[in-house]
Amino acid sequence: MKQWRILTYLLLLVLLSCQTTKHIESNGHVRKQVLTEEEQRVFDYHFYEAIRLKEEGKYKDAYESFLSCKSIDSLDTGLIAEIAIMKLALGNLDEAIIGMQQAVKQEPNNWWYNTNLLNMYVQSEKYDEAIAIGESLLKKYPEKEYAYNVLILLYKETDQLSKAIVLYDKLEQIIGISERTVFEKIGIYLSDQNFKKAQVEIDKIIQKFPLENKYKILKADLLMQQGSLLDAYELYQQILKDEPRNPYVYVSLSEYYKAINNPDESLKYIVMALKSGQLDMNSKLDILSQHIEHILRAEGEIEETENLFKLLVEYYPLEEAVHGYYAAFLQHMKRDEEAVVVYESMLNINPSNKQTWLNIIQIYFFEQNYPALLHTANRALEVTGDELLFHLYKGLTLELMEEYEQALETYLVATSLFKPTDKAALKSDIFTHLGDVCMKLNKAEEAFKAYEEAIQMNAGNLIALNNYAYSLSTEKGDLQKAERMSAKTVEREPRNSTYLDTYAWIFYQQGNYSLAKFYIERAIDNLKDTQDQGVILDHYGDILWMSKENDEKALEVWKKAFDSGYQTDALKAKIENKGWERE
Repeated sequence: MKQWRILTYLLLLVLLSCQTTKHIESNGHVRKQVLTEEEQRVFDYHFYEAIRLKEEGKYKDAYESFLSCKSIDSLDTGLIAEIAIMKLALGNLDEAIIGMQQAVKQEPNNWWYNTNLLNMYVQSEKYDEAIAIGESLLKKYPEKEYAYNVLILLYKETDQLSKAIVLYDKLEQIIGISERTVFEKIGIYLSDQNFKKAQVEIDKIIQKFPLENKYKILKADLLMQQGSLLDAYELYQQILKDEPRNPYVYVSLSEYYKAINNPDESLKYIVMALKSGQLDMNSKLDILSQHIEHILRAEGEIEETENLFKLLVEYYPLEEAVHGYYAAFLQHMKRDEEAVVVYESMLNINPSNKQTWLNIIQIYFFEQNYPALLHTANRALEVTGDELLFHLYKGLTLELMEEYEQALETYLVATSLFKPTDKAALKSDIFTHLGDVCMKLNKAEEAFKAYEEAIQMNAGNLIALNNYAYSLSTEKGDLQKAERMSAKTVEREPRNSTYLDTYAWIFYQQGNYSLAKFYIERAIDNLKDTQDQGVILDHYGDILWMSKENDEKALEVWKKAFDSGYQTDALKAKIENKGWERE
C-alpha cells in the first residue's frame, strides 16, 4: 500500500461523514401504504423520537423506535434508510448495506441515500460498487464539488490514477486552479516518476501566484530530484535575493549541498534554518527529525552543532523532544554521562515518560553499571507503576549481579502482574529469564515450566527454545524434544555460535559424536562473542575426547578454554588428569 493511501482513505471517510451525520431528507418518500390519521400520528411520534435518540447517540433505543415505525409502514423510504444507518451505527455493516440498497432502489436520484450507500461500500472495502455510485452521482450532479472529490479519492484508492487526473482537470475548470488540486496531481505524477508533468503543474500555480516563493522552492526541489542541480541552485539563489531569510530555502540548500557532497555547507544551512525566528518550534523539530542523522554524521562543526542544541534547549526548555535530540547527540559523541543528565532533566518535565527511563537504563546497561541500572529501574517502577519492561530490566540486572534469589523474586512478581493486554513477546521474555534463574538455582523442574510458558506465549522465541533445549541436555532430560527445539533455532540462525553449540551438545549427550563434532566446529567458525568462547571450547574438547580421534588436540582445546578465562574446577581437572577414563 502506498504511503498516501491511508491518508486518502481517512479523507474519504471524513468527506462521507459530512453527509451521513445529518437527518436524511427525502423530498417526498416513496410510500405505497396509505395510513389512517391515527397511524400517521403514531408513526410520526416514533419517528421523531427515534431521530432525537439518534442525535443523543442512543442508537439502540433509536433503532427500536424506528422498528416501531416499521410495524406501521414498512415501505417508507426515509424510514428504511434510517434503519440502515442505525444498523451501521450498531456494527451490522452487511445488513446496513442491504437496507440502504433498498432505499436507493426506491429513490435512485436521492443524493443522501446514494452518498450513505457509498459510505457503507467504502467501509466494507467494496470499492467497485462505491465507484459506480460515485460515477452516477457525478453524471447527475456535475456541479457538486463533493462528487468530484469523493470519486477522485476512490480512483486513487484503487490505483486508477489516470482517471483521477482527468477529474482533477475537470474540477479545475469549475473551481479554478488551487493549491490542493495542483499538489494532488504533482503527488500522482511523482509516484510514477513523471517529473515533466509534475513540473508543468507547479509552473501553473507559480503563474497564478507569482509572489508565493513556496511554490518556487517546490519547483527547485523538483529540479533537484531530476538531477538538474545547477538549475535548482540558481532558482534557490533567486528566491534568497527576494527573501534572504526564508528558512525553507535554507533547508533545500542543505539538501543541495548534501547532493554535491559538501557536508559542511549542508550542515551550515540546517543550522541557519533551525536558528530562524520565522519557524515555530514544531517546524524546527520536523527539520531536526529529518536531518538528525546527517547532523550527527557530519564531520567538523561539532561545536557549532552542540551550540545549536543548547540554543534550542534554551528556547524551548519544556519541550521533551528538544532535550531528546540533544541527548541523542551526546550519546553519538560517546558522552553518555552528559546524556544521562539531559535525560534526567527530561524526567523533571515529564517523570512518567517511560521511553526516557528506558534510555537511561540502556545507557547503564551497555556501560555495565549495574548498581546505577538497578537504582534507575527501581525509580522507574516507583514512578510509572508496575511496568513489566522495568521489572524485566531489574531482574536482568540482579541476574547479572548474580543475585539470583532476588532476580527470581522480581520475575515472579512480574508474572503475577500479567494482563491479557500485555505484549506476548514481553511476557515470553520474562518467563525465559525466569527459567534461566531457576536453572542457576538448581530448580530444573521450575525452569522447564517457565520455558514452556515462554514458548507457549511466543513460539518464535529462539532464546527460550535454545535455553530450554540446553537445560534438557544438561539435566539428561528429553533429548529428542531438546533436539527438535534446538533444530528450530539453528534453522532460523544458522551462524549463531550459541545455538550451534547447544545443538552440538545435544548430539554429544545422545552419543552421536560425529554430528556433535560437525556442529561444534561450525560454532567455533562463527564465534564472535568472547563471552561464550570458553564454554564452547570446553564442549569441543569433550567431543574430541569422546570421539577418540585426537586426545592431544582435546587437551589443547581444553587449555585454550582455560586460558580464555573459563576456569571451572571441572575443566581444571580434565587438564590435570589429561581427560577422563572412557567406558
